[in-house]
Amino acid sequence: MPEERKLVTILFADVTGSTELGESLDPEDVRALMGRYYAHAQRVIQEHGGTLEKFIGDAVMAVFGLPRAHGNDAERALAAALALREAIATDPLLGGRLLLRMGVNTGEVVATSDQASGDFLVTGDAVNVAARLQQAAGPDEIVVGGRTATAAQNAFLFGEVHLIEVKGKREPLRVFPLVEMRTARLVGRPPLIGRRQDLLQLDLLRMRTLEERRPQLVSIVAPAGTGKTRLLEEFLAQLDAADGFQVATARCLPYGQTLTYWPLRGLLTDLLGGEIGKPLVADAFGRGGQTAEDAARLADLVLATLGIEREGVIDRESIFAAWRLLVEILVHQTPRIVVFEDLHWASESLLDLVEHLMHLRTQASLLIIVLSRPELLDRRPMWGGGRRNFTSLALEPLSDAQTRELVERLTTTDGGLQETIRERIVQRSGGNPFFAIELVRGLTERGLAAGNVTTSEVLPDTVYEATLARLDLLPARERAVLQVASVAGRDFRAAMLHTMLDTLEPTELESMLDGLLAQDLIVPGESGTFRFRHILIRDVAYGTLSRAERVRLHGKIAAWLETSAGDRLDEFTELIAYHYREAVVLARQSAIPLELPIDPSRAVHYLERAGLLAGRSGAFAEARAYLQSAINLAPVEEHLRLYEQLGDAIPNSNSAIDAYRKARECWLRTTGQDPPVGMRLLRKLLIESLRLHPWATDTALSKKEELAELLTEAQRLAEAVGNEDERWRVRIADLLWLYWRGDLTPEEVNAGRGVAMAAAAYFEARENWAALSEALDAYTFLSWMVDAWDDALAASRRRLGIPELPAMERGDTVYRMAGTYFCRGNYARCSQIVREALEQLRAGEPVVHLLEAVVRATYALYLSGHWSEMSDFVPTLEEMWEQVQYDASKAFFLAVGGYLSGGYLAVLSIALAREDRAVADAAASVIERGFPIRNTNARALLVALCEEDPNKISCDPSSEELWDQTDIPTLMFLSEHGIHAPQALIKRLLSRLSWYSWWWDNVVIRCVEIAQALSVEDHGRLATAIDEAETHGLIPHAARMRIVLAQRTSDRTQLERARPVLERLGDRRSLRRLEEIAATLDERGR
Repeated sequence: MPEERKLVTILFADVTGSTELGESLDPEDVRALMGRYYAHAQRVIQEHGGTLEKFIGDAVMAVFGLPRAHGNDAERALAAALALREAIATDPLLGGRLLLRMGVNTGEVVATSDQASGDFLVTGDAVNVAARLQQAAGPDEIVVGGRTATAAQNAFLFGEVHLIEVKGKREPLRVFPLVEMRTARLVGRPPLIGRRQDLLQLDLLRMRTLEERRPQLVSIVAPAGTGKTRLLEEFLAQLDAADGFQVATARCLPYGQTLTYWPLRGLLTDLLGGEIGKPLVADAFGRGGQTAEDAARLADLVLATLGIEREGVIDRESIFAAWRLLVEILVHQTPRIVVFEDLHWASESLLDLVEHLMHLRTQASLLIIVLSRPELLDRRPMWGGGRRNFTSLALEPLSDAQTRELVERLTTTDGGLQETIRERIVQRSGGNPFFAIELVRGLTERGLAAGNVTTSEVLPDTVYEATLARLDLLPARERAVLQVASVAGRDFRAAMLHTMLDTLEPTELESMLDGLLAQDLIVPGESGTFRFRHILIRDVAYGTLSRAERVRLHGKIAAWLETSAGDRLDEFTELIAYHYREAVVLARQSAIPLELPIDPSRAVHYLERAGLLAGRSGAFAEARAYLQSAINLAPVEEHLRLYEQLGDAIPNSNSAIDAYRKARECWLRTTGQDPPVGMRLLRKLLIESLRLHPWATDTALSKKEELAELLTEAQRLAEAVGNEDERWRVRIADLLWLYWRGDLTPEEVNAGRGVAMAAAAYFEARENWAALSEALDAYTFLSWMVDAWDDALAASRRRLGIPELPAMERGDTVYRMAGTYFCRGNYARCSQIVREALEQLRAGEPVVHLLEAVVRATYALYLSGHWSEMSDFVPTLEEMWEQVQYDASKAFFLAVGGYLSGGYLAVLSIALAREDRAVADAAASVIERGFPIRNTNARALLVALCEEDPNKISCDPSSEELWDQTDIPTLMFLSEHGIHAPQALIKRLLSRLSWYSWWWDNVVIRCVEIAQALSVEDHGRLATAIDEAETHGLIPHAARMRIVLAQRTSDRTQLERARPVLERLGDRRSLRRLEEIAATLDERGR
């Protein structure tokens, strides 16, 4: 090669006492011993990637970094020096006879080579200094130059630095005696610049959570490369061991949105400090005071998120509640710091779980730190908003002065950079510390840092280009290692690399990993893993792979995971599914078909399995995504089965209805149309639609005629198939249809009730608990239609006794019971039923399934005047609101969140009456967020209530926005202010009453009678209606209406009857109106 400047490390080794050895031994013996010494030197230097440049008498000169740089040549040279000294000491012939003195130095040289012989010639001051260091070393000593020591300080230990005088040098040289290799490599960190205030803020939160014993949440949001991870590293490094903090970390992968709860594996391992299994998790719950039975049940829920299968579908609220209880138990034992890294990559279900964990119900020392890019705020605009003890840190770019300081600190040991180059780095990096660091490291690795870079040196324009420039400098095999690792993700294992790169010996792979560690491209992780130092390095490395190579590597990694998972296959199913899917999708994206190294059916199989596991753990969004991906990759003949699996995996949803519908369409296109399959699909479609609400869903069966036709077809198929179970399930669907039709005679309803009881007996005998619950639910519906309230209550109690009744079914049953009492005006029993259900919740069970029942109870308390008992339910309302307001499903939020707002309407009404502004404002905020934006009538009611202005009410008769949560309050508010209610509103309420009277039966009848009497100004009728309302438990409304009646009739007795009621309630608003009317009557002399 022509002359070329190179950054290398030179090793000189010389034998001490060789003259004396020659005097005491025969020349042939000396020759033999020295031959053994030279053989050891040659072998050791080659093993460590060095080049034996020459022998000079008894001395050996070796160069590391020629003909190819490794990135960690200084470390290789020191490792070779130690290995050579050990080889001589342990040689049976040389040990005790030969001692070496060695010198090692790093610097720039001019290198040339003879292409014919392969010999190299290196010249330069670095060579001379290495020789002088060797001469200054004592027997059996290795001394190292400053630049070598700096480059290798993370891997080696050095003795006390001292100065030596060297001929030809004006200043003494600083030399470092080499002691040994470190037992564990230090992880080098760049200096932390410009983040002092952020670090102080984190430390303040740490102190607050310790002193106040209250959880704190801090969210660090910043673009890639801004220093989030570096700030966290510095904060954790400064923790005082005396505080007792234990740190647990969940790391989201770059493709994390396709992995449901994968990061929880690392988090749980850190939290419990051992190999994860049911005994360890159950023991944690047991130490928190749970019974053995509850501890086992809760452990199953937690482990469900890790893919450890449990039979049947587990609702995600139960899983979330179990996780929160586990964290609450653990933080009571010792202070904890829980870190979620790269949360912007998390799946929707994991984001929901993290937000749930942020609302701990305990007083304990817990600091939750979330690292994310701004993309998280795109997905969750309200992230952290409105929470107590929430802090957001937005890391800003470094200033020019701070970037300049960072560059200076990075290059101090290399002699610094020319000012012009330093300023170019400052301007080019734009305040991004990672970019600045990559630019400096790129210059350093090209040997251009120590004043050798010129103003004409081209600097990369972007972080990507800067990182790519560094990767281009890597030796081919080290670059290949990095590329393969990038396919695995940010974290990877050496065992995986060895399988992918099977031509490499383990020692070779270890050497290459050491090189990548030395260049700070990767860092050691836990349990023998490695991590990319920064995710951008991983992204750049992955970007250098061709599509064909990505296909090959994704397929090979998936196969390796299958083999290595063993009996823990379900735990790795999502990861296997991801790699197989990537291989197939990438291959199909190619304009020129690529040969697939795998069978595409493997991708379909694992995607299907991942979807089923996600569905069983309540992660319905991910279940839908996995199974839809399986459908996209599978041949058409498998679509029917997969669509049915999709419907089964996401129950009680519009998506399930849509999936069953598509499965049935596939069945209709099949040859032969197997009747049992068609029967099963049609039954699932009908039951799912009719139990949700046949006309309230976007994808459901929207027309009565279509429903009727499908039911007829289902009955025909059931008879043709001859399956007795299916016959009874279809009959249940038909009963639900009877209820929604609403145009039945009492005889038809009672006949249906008989069928429902027969179906219940049939399925109870066969222990088909899901079908039994459906039959009893249908019976309850039909009993309401004929005012058979006791029968409805008896059916609900029987339903509650079903073994292992799912939480959603149990909540639905409690709601049915509360609704029954509410409808009959037994408001005290309505609220008591719900209170008992809350008290009976087992440890870690969610409350959200009781949402409708709790809302019904709050209405009962408000309407009946038991306002003092509202405080029993407000904490539950708050907990439910915390759970539903961030739900990833918009439909769920609008349906359930909007319904919950109806409960807060009762809280708001009491707070406004009592003029409790703080409670009123909080409730109004929830209502404003919970009611759909399109519901202008509901929002108008909110304004009217808060401003006590009936003119703000909106009652558009053509609008479909009116619903039960606002219909009744609107009617009552208008009546209580003496305003005639629009006839359209009254007609709407009466039409609903005739359709399903159970909903607001007692309330509608009493309030409508009052409104109608008021509208015709029939004061006698109004007085009677008010008395009836009071008799039927509508105490506050009756008292307020007496004020209206007194104003119209000048009857003071109405005021006197209202006053004690309003005083007991603390209804200051109404009392003020009462006093105004009384004063007016006084003025009139009445």
